[in-house]
Order: sequence, then structure tokens, then C-alpha cells
Amino acid sequence: MNVCTEYEKRVFNFFERENCCLRCCFRFVGCRIPECYRDPVRFATAAGYIEVDNACFKKEICCMACLGILQNDIQEQIVKKIYVEVGKKNYDCRTFVCALTIPICVNLRERFLCIHCATQLNLSEDALGDLKIRLLNIKDVWKWMVTPKIEQVIKKRVDSATPSPFLIEIILTYKFNKEECEVLLSCKETNTTESKWKKKCHKNKFSRKSMLALMAKVTDTEFFEYFKYVPFEKFVTIDVENIICSHSSIFIGGRYNKLSRELSQTPWFINGEKKMQTSVQDILCTPITEITKAQSIKFLSSGREDVDVRNIYSGRPFAVELINPQMTNITEELLSDLVEKINQSSWQVQITSNLKVCSRHDLKRLKEGENVKMKLYRALCICRNASRDTLSLEKLNNLKRVKIVQKTPVRVLHRRPLSPRERLIYEMRARWVELQELKKLDITDDTSTFFVLDIKTQAGTYVKEFVHGDFGRTKPSLCDILNVETDIVALDVTGINLNIYIYITTIIIIL
Repeated sequence: MNVCTEYEKRVFNFFERENCCLRCCFRFVGCRIPECYRDPVRFATAAGYIEVDNACFKKEICCMACLGILQNDIQEQIVKKIYVEVGKKNYDCRTFVCALTIPICVNLRERFLCIHCATQLNLSEDALGDLKIRLLNIKDVWKWMVTPKIEQVIKKRVDSATPSPFLIEIILTYKFNKEECEVLLSCKETNTTESKWKKKCHKNKFSRKSMLALMAKVTDTEFFEYFKYVPFEKFVTIDVENIICSHSSIFIGGRYNKLSRELSQTPWFINGEKKMQTSVQDILCTPITEITKAQSIKFLSSGREDVDVRNIYSGRPFAVELINPQMTNITEELLSDLVEKINQSSWQVQITSNLKVCSRHDLKRLKEGENVKMKLYRALCICRNASRDTLSLEKLNNLKRVKIVQKTPVRVLHRRPLSPRERLIYEMRARWVELQELKKLDITDDTSTFFVLDIKTQAGTYVKEFVHGDFGRTKPSLCDILNVETDIVALDVTGINLNIYIYITTIIIIL
């Protein structure tokens, strides 16, 4: 380190006299050498800031500027608490990043000390500006000093560049923070032009954002006039209020088949009572949550099927957001084991693809599938008061790009706003059901009126309502096109987000 200039020595010694720790004295003179902060006594002596390396400089004081944040006692407390907290949760992530939250009164004290220094040393306005610019951010210095110690005790590597998905938050508080902030608030009380600002920020007037905004409105002269009589506490240091460990969300996705007609997609509650024992979400998410030890989950899918609708063939795309998982080393072997475990746990839901770790871009495509993709359905329909002899299904097979208008169906009016929307039926293919097919289903009605409808639609189409018309709320419907009362017996989703429409000739839908 270079020998200090006379000016730097005057500034350094001023802050030392004001009960600032040596590390903060280095901050105020703008020293950017990390080693200075790790061994401040040796470097202060070598540079000529202090005369001798005697015991008085090694004894830690309650620092006027950092309130102990940069001092050894507080650092040791923080490192010990981090060690306990990380060990308690047992996160397996190999890297980490720290976020330090400090009370806003530290910023107030730093500004006051800069102005006080300029006043006492008769510095010019430009010199005061230079002093403020030189001042190193307390958080940067803290990270230089403390993160190597944290690395050593938790056996993880700090990674601020990527940054690491594993976050350690250190929240520091100060007993007299509110009282010192009140001084800044009183500084503008006599200024009537600030009344609107006060009303706007009243609910959160002590937040960092509010305080920094107000500091920017106060001149150095005003600021110093109000703070020069403040009896800053000299014996109370910062408190380590909390250490919070968290891992950013991980997304695991794939495709699933829903093979039951008595299963909701998500847990179904009415008046606080769970109506079904389980759900697609429960079956898919519970094993994943248990293995990754996630704090909570969010289930995401490209649309959803009704309770009585199956989803077959290629399956519906889905993703599970794992919130704050502890086990984050997701291997292909683990994902393969999860597929096997889920598929063996229930016949009602089966995963049809390999699971994979998804990116946020994958999630965007997943959500787009709700509205912008084509979807394929197969419906078992019945024509009432008609027969094969009097009704031709060929007119359905010849229709292309039928535009329909659907008002919100009666069955979902309780949870969705009433609004008409246009949808496209791209094409249809219908055929009469064979007698042997219906025997498997124990259908005893007149078998001559059942037909299978394969349909390709725009995402978001209410297929059930397209078939039966929903009391005239869907126009046109199959009832209108065939000019006969038509209803739907069973419905399956057979394809989602596929570019090619494949007709399947078997009656697998209703088995």
C-alpha cells in the first residue's frame, strides 16, 4: 500500500477521532484494497495513518459509522448463525450468494459524518462531493471480509457472478434506527411543499426507499443543521435479527395422462370441505415435493380438463414449481425414479414422457399452449329423436374452419365473467358407433343414435357446449348443424399442441 497523502491522513484521523473503526476510516478515504480491511491495524500503520501499532487500536470500539457491522464481534455472530441455519436445512447446492440488509440510519450517519468532516476541516464544496464519491459501500467491504469466512464454515463457494440460486439473507437491525430517521422526517415538516410526499409515504415512511428519496430532497446545510444536535448512541451496536436461507425455484415438467373420470385437476374444496380424496396435482406433486424437500409447490399446466374428462395418448404438458427446495441436484436418474414412483402410485394419473428440469422459457411456452395452440378431442355423442336412416354425418366431415361464438357456459358462470368469445373448429370427423363397441360400455339405449366425433379446435373452446348448444349460448352448435337434439356422453382430450391431426379409429375413449 502506498504512503498516505497529508490530506488523506487528516481525513482518516478525523474519522478516527469521531469513534469510527479503522475499517470505516479506510472507507472514508476511499481505500479499495481488500487486504486493508482484513488487517486494518497493520495497513494503517504501514501507510502512516497511525503512528504505532499499539494496543489501543486493536481494541474494538462501537463504531459511529457502521455500528459494528464491519467489526469482528458482529462478523463472528453472523458466521456462527449462518453455520447453524445452513446446517439445519441441509441444502445441497454447492454455491451461495449473500444479501445483507442494514438499517437506513447507517446511510444517515455516513452523510452526517461527511458533512461534519468538511465543516471541521474547512473543505470546499467540491472536496465534500469528492469525499462522498470516495466513500466505499459498506456492503461491498462486508462481503470482502465475511464471505471467505462463510465459505470456510459451510463448505460452499460464493458465486455472485452467475448468481448462485442459493441465497443467504442477513438481516441487521438497530435499536435506535426509528429515532434517527424521525430527525430526517422532522427536517421537512416545516416545508409545506412536502405534504403530498408525506401523505404518499406515510404508511411506509421508514422504508429504505422512502428515506433515500427524502434524503435526496434535503440539502447538506439543512441536513447538518438538524443532525448536529443529535446525541448519537455510542455504546449500542447492531443486532443480528435473522438469517434466512432460500433456494430459487426449480421447475420440473413433463406430460401426463388422466385416466379417471372422477378426478379433479387440483384439490377441490367447497365451503372449506375437500370434495375428492385426491387430485392430479396431489398425485404428481406429492412424490416430487417429498424427494426435493420443497417448502411449497405450484402446479402449472397447459390448460385443464374437467373432472369427468380423460386426457389420453400423448398427454397434457405440466410443470411443478418447487419453491425453496433443499435437494437441488436433480439428476436424470432421480427424474426417472420419480416417473416410476408416480406411475406405480396410482392408475388414475400416468406420466407419459420423461421428466426434465424446465427453464422459464419452457414455462412461457407451457402457458401459451392454453390459448394459442390447437387441441384434439374425441367425444361420444348421442342424437335424440333421430336415427341413422334419417341423419347423415357426412356434413360434419365436410366442414372446415367453422367459426363459433360461445357465451360463458352456465356450468362455469359462478367462477368466470359473462362474456362471449369467438373460437374456431378447424375440422371434424364423425362416424356411427358399432354395436360391439357399445356392449363393452353397458349402454342399453337405442344404439343406432350414438356416434364418435373427433374434433380439432382452437384452444379454449368449450367442446361440451359446442355439442349440446348450452341452451343456445353457443352458436352454431352440433344441434344447429345437424338440426337435431344432440348431447355428449363422454369426452377425452386426445392431443395438445400437436401440429398434425391424427384420427384414431378405435373407440378407446370410452373403455
